[in-house]
Amino acid sequence: MMESKVFADNFSRSFSESGDFFQFLSARQARSKWMTAPSKELRFEPVERGSTLGNLYMQIYDHNGDADVLEDTMENTSLLLKVDGKDYPVRSCALKTVLERARISGHALNKVSKSVFAEILNYCMGVASGDSLIKVADEKVSAVHGGDPKDYTVMEMLPLFKATNDFLDREYPGNRFMTAHFDHSIATAIWCLDGQADKLLDTYHREIAAKGLRADKLVPALRFSTSDVGMSGANLYPIFLAGAESRIIPLGYPIRTEHKNGSGMEYFEEQLGLVYAQFEKAVDKQVQLMNIEIRYPVTTLMRVLKRIKAPKKASYEAMDYFMAIHGDAPCTAYDLFMQMSDVIFSAQCDGASGMRIAQLEEIVSRALNVNWHEYDHPGDFKW
Repeated sequence: MMESKVFADNFSRSFSESGDFFQFLSARQARSKWMTAPSKELRFEPVERGSTLGNLYMQIYDHNGDADVLEDTMENTSLLLKVDGKDYPVRSCALKTVLERARISGHALNKVSKSVFAEILNYCMGVASGDSLIKVADEKVSAVHGGDPKDYTVMEMLPLFKATNDFLDREYPGNRFMTAHFDHSIATAIWCLDGQADKLLDTYHREIAAKGLRADKLVPALRFSTSDVGMSGANLYPIFLAGAESRIIPLGYPIRTEHKNGSGMEYFEEQLGLVYAQFEKAVDKQVQLMNIEIRYPVTTLMRVLKRIKAPKKASYEAMDYFMAIHGDAPCTAYDLFMQMSDVIFSAQCDGASGMRIAQLEEIVSRALNVNWHEYDHPGDFKW
């Protein structure tokens, strides 16, 4: 049901066809706008359910046929933003940039009433300098960025995803669009590069065979994620997809294009040209892991997962699965890293958001740069 309510803060939708995904992004871009206004002129108003002001606004929104938009706002931020004499409901994903623009932070902000929170924001915005760049999408404010291009540079989602798709069709024939996901925080898509698997994974396959290691069937893929609300840059992630479940194996940090300093499509297209080299670096890193012998795999696995700040519950599940297959016999750091991907797979099975999956990929990628021998020693493990 929520898939039809695109205005809702917790709206999300998945796509299996690139055409449907691009059509959705095109329609969303048509429903969106960017506005610039002096930061000190922005004003926030609380619209808590049952309050006098909230009831007044509900009558207005109900009369205009938008009661469900305000109801969803009351369920989440309970804030309106007044810009140029017009009121816009504030979406949950906008709070990050609102706080950054107001230059305030702290857990105490979550404990005050919405009326006090709005008052604090108005005091801070009242002394802010410069302009704010405001993203309005699907009837709500989704972000309040700095108005200088050095602070935030607009790169619309549709051209970015199309440029990635066109690049892969041109440079990686045989690629397949696998899936895409959108929520108001982040949009992401994955292309399978199985048409180029032999070329990209030649070194990897030779090393696996030479060392006699067991491995799931791996397919190279590219994940592209971007956000227009300050949650992510336009980031390209070379990944492996493992086994019949297409488990994501992260291959290191992404090729990043930040939404700042005037970066545009020309720069992003230059970044696309680095994908092949990034795959080569990633394969070399995997081969290095194959040469690191681990004497105490279970405790090493858990120590590294704790070190990289992986989720505790998912880490213990990965440990249980590893022990069921391998026991506690010596192995390589490569075996342990592959097992760590279960942290991501577990989150996918639990229906984690696209933003959370991206975060977990970067968390697991940290393991590529740890000193494994530092964690490979006998002794009990405690989280």
